[in-house]
Amino acid sequence: MKRRNIIILAAIVILIILLLSKCNCGLVYSPKKAQIENNQVQQFIHPPIKQAQVPFSEFEIDADMGDTIFYTSGSVLIFPPDAFVDKEGKLVTGKVNIKYREFTDPVDFFLSGIPMDYDSAGVNYTFESAGMCEINAFQNGNPVFVNQQRKPEINIASNNTDLAQNLYFLDTVSKRWTNKGKSEILIPGKKALQIIHSVAASEVVPVPVKPEKMNIDMPTITVLIDPQSFDELKAYNNLKFQLDKEEKRFDPNHSIETWEDIKLMKGSKSGTYEIQFSKTNMTVRYKVRPVLSDKDYAQAILVYDRNIKAYQNKIKEKIAADKANKTSYIKDSMRNVQIDKDNEKTAAMNKIIERRNAELEKINSAIDTENKLIRSYNLSGKALRNFSMDDFGVWNCDRPLVGENNISVEPQFSIDGGALQNIDYAYLFVKKFNGLFGLTKGKFTIPFERENMIVGVVDGRFAYITYEEFKKLNITSSTQKQLFPLHLVSEKNNNYTFIKSLVNE
Repeated sequence: MKRRNIIILAAIVILIILLLSKCNCGLVYSPKKAQIENNQVQQFIHPPIKQAQVPFSEFEIDADMGDTIFYTSGSVLIFPPDAFVDKEGKLVTGKVNIKYREFTDPVDFFLSGIPMDYDSAGVNYTFESAGMCEINAFQNGNPVFVNQQRKPEINIASNNTDLAQNLYFLDTVSKRWTNKGKSEILIPGKKALQIIHSVAASEVVPVPVKPEKMNIDMPTITVLIDPQSFDELKAYNNLKFQLDKEEKRFDPNHSIETWEDIKLMKGSKSGTYEIQFSKTNMTVRYKVRPVLSDKDYAQAILVYDRNIKAYQNKIKEKIAADKANKTSYIKDSMRNVQIDKDNEKTAAMNKIIERRNAELEKINSAIDTENKLIRSYNLSGKALRNFSMDDFGVWNCDRPLVGENNISVEPQFSIDGGALQNIDYAYLFVKKFNGLFGLTKGKFTIPFERENMIVGVVDGRFAYITYEEFKKLNITSSTQKQLFPLHLVSEKNNNYTFIKSLVNE
């Protein structure tokens, strides 16, 4: 009896194996069941190909002074002083590392693993993006956070100026996109410009004067002159003026004269001044330098360091303005432009000052390098979408798409004519639409009479069918099921650069 049971059990096992092998020998694979199972275990953000992710760019900025980052796409990221706090809400000081990347097309969206759909009142919409980025900040490997009183400002380069686009932040805790209102659209160079002749940077923005200690071996002149009348001296208290080392004409008798008029004027060299003493029958002039006593010097150096950093930031802002204005650079040697002040943010991206750092001797080559970047950016003709950022993470300028003239098709797949055992991801790209369509209940929603292509991932490798191949399938409004014969890239080409070139060729 026992032997008979064993024989029956073995026959059942053999029958099951035969049935399973028969089911697996076909050339097509339906994603319905796999999609449901995969969605249950996949994370909210899940890049489909780990070695083909959109790369980050890394920057280091000064948290105390703030800084401006110029990204290769033409985007401008502005960090005010004290823009960061730690997990306890305390201000972060010192150097902060910024990791930033942008997602510009459906390939980037697909490879990022970031969901590109939006649920509103129970209705699911597909996003059409006008600019998406991810930004994070760290200090010593630990995340830092946005100071809500000093929010960074993002100006993301975009080819899309549609006012219908909203601003969204990806909340990874609640696993949904949060509507943040609208971004402001800046179109650099669109306002009328007044071209002016080139002038020295110090005539437009005064270069901070580095304070000097008083030299007890040199004569000191104490006069009632208000240093506040010179912008570069405003920050220093208790200033005195001491004869410059090059001044050889000093007559001690002049110190006991009674003078009717005293004037302080800028000297021929940076940081030098001239004091002129006058009366009815005599005028004398001495070269002098502003100096401080030992007790005032330490504080003055701290003020100078802060001012020189602020000066450099102003120069960077003017370089950013260069990037935003092609016309002014062509007509006036890429130097100084004054723009209509009606729009402060647009003006901030268009004002120009020659880059100058009084402590660096290589300023000319630095300006040449910046100007090359500026010329390259100006040729791009991109607008900037401006918004203040209240959190680090993924930000997206999007509009939810309401589909029209779409057809619903259940897909089946094969790979290079062979059997397809599994497909991990499957998406539809639509030409000239900056978004992507995933499977919904095992079906593709296909915009009718548009150019489309299919992409997916099979065993960790990128798979696709081209726009031309899709067109030859002759899908009509009556099509309910469709076999898509996919190509599979090689292991060697399974990377971000190749996939990007393949889809965008």
